[in-house]
Amino acid sequence: MRWTQQLKKAAVLVICCITAVSVCLPGLHASAMFTPSFDLESEAAILYSTDTRMTLYAKHADQEMMPGALVNLMTALICVENCQDLSGTQVTVKGSLFDPFMEYRYPSDLRYAEIYRNDVFTLEELLYAMLLTSSCEASVVIANEIGHGSVPGFVAMMNLKAEEIGMQHTHFTNPDGRYNEKQVTTAGDMLLLLQYIQANAPRVLDIARTESYSPRIRTGENHPGGSLTWEHSNIMMDADSRYYYKGVAGLKTATLQEYGRNIVLDAARDGHHYLVILMQSPIYNDKKENTYYHLLDAATVLDWAFDHFSYEEILSLNEEIAEVPVENAKDENNYVILKPREELVMLWPDNVNRSAVQRIVVKEDSVKAPVQKGQVLGSIELRYGGETLKKVDLVATSDVEQSFFRFNLSAARQFPHSRWMKTALILSIVLTVLYLGLCIYFTRIYPRRNRPIRGLVRDKRKKGTRIRRDR
Repeated sequence: MRWTQQLKKAAVLVICCITAVSVCLPGLHASAMFTPSFDLESEAAILYSTDTRMTLYAKHADQEMMPGALVNLMTALICVENCQDLSGTQVTVKGSLFDPFMEYRYPSDLRYAEIYRNDVFTLEELLYAMLLTSSCEASVVIANEIGHGSVPGFVAMMNLKAEEIGMQHTHFTNPDGRYNEKQVTTAGDMLLLLQYIQANAPRVLDIARTESYSPRIRTGENHPGGSLTWEHSNIMMDADSRYYYKGVAGLKTATLQEYGRNIVLDAARDGHHYLVILMQSPIYNDKKENTYYHLLDAATVLDWAFDHFSYEEILSLNEEIAEVPVENAKDENNYVILKPREELVMLWPDNVNRSAVQRIVVKEDSVKAPVQKGQVLGSIELRYGGETLKKVDLVATSDVEQSFFRFNLSAARQFPHSRWMKTALILSIVLTVLYLGLCIYFTRIYPRRNRPIRGLVRDKRKKGTRIRRDR
């Protein structure tokens, strides 16, 4: 029984590992490819191209930090994955869920969305309140509903999902983002979360990109009534804001007075799409003035991306990379040219020369005819800054037929050194040894001393013949 239990545990562990790897493989965040000339106030940062799945810039991407309300993205993911009818599922708000907020020692961290006891909202409406405004009320109401009446049970679901996604440096303690030193994540893990959401729960991103939303209020006994509109907390989306940035959409902001500001945003312009993750940006400048460094950093990173990156052809399909000698070719051209099987077009900064890309070519020393067009005869690895950009097969660009005369002449020349010759030689030696062994064996069985006896018998036979004649 003990061995059976251990085998079961091992099997479960292997399955979990495989699941995590399979989920993360499509979008594993790589190390930063390029180093800009600027520096940022934010302690951690990532610039990621969703078009090419490349991390173009990273700063302290694996350093553990407190996420604040960025945890709402995981809260939303758990909600979407565990409710099939978001717009049809109504929830009555329980006022007791708000009790922890009354005792919270950093009240200025909390964001409210005018949600009161006994109000009735759909889960979809609560998702808008949480993702647009960081509503602490909506967060715990969602957690309580999806957690079947248990907020701690919902938090456990969040941690299990983080483990499944492969967020190795992440741990959650609440669904709303309150300050807790044990609630940590990294910019790299947040990128993994966003990649997973994009692939499996795009509804979360659709909501998080919305500028404003007005729910159909179903008022409770303590609700003041009237219309209600929730505006997105990312003022880079607001055309009337001094921080407005064309192309920015969502996604999530977070503020902890004792820690700093975080932001995750989506930006698109001229066919380019980027994700920007900034964490632990200072709230105040040297003069103790409130300063939105996270928004300034976001604008700096996006300016660099939009102004200095463009698609460049790093490897062309028509580029002749190498040639390989062909033995026994029918024509006079006894070689074949190798070209890449596929091209490499990627985002490239204008201040980096493409010649800086290292090319590592591995090919056959020679091949024997016939050769078919498209036959793989080598590979080329493209590297920059210690990172592999891509590895591409090298293929023959033409057919090469075999010469019957050259093939047979080559075979005749190589026969003495061929394995057939070696096999024949070994077989001859073995047969010779067997023959000699048999000779020795029979010589020992029939020794020379038996020969006179055979002669004597012949003599007796002869004498017997003469006697018969005398008679």
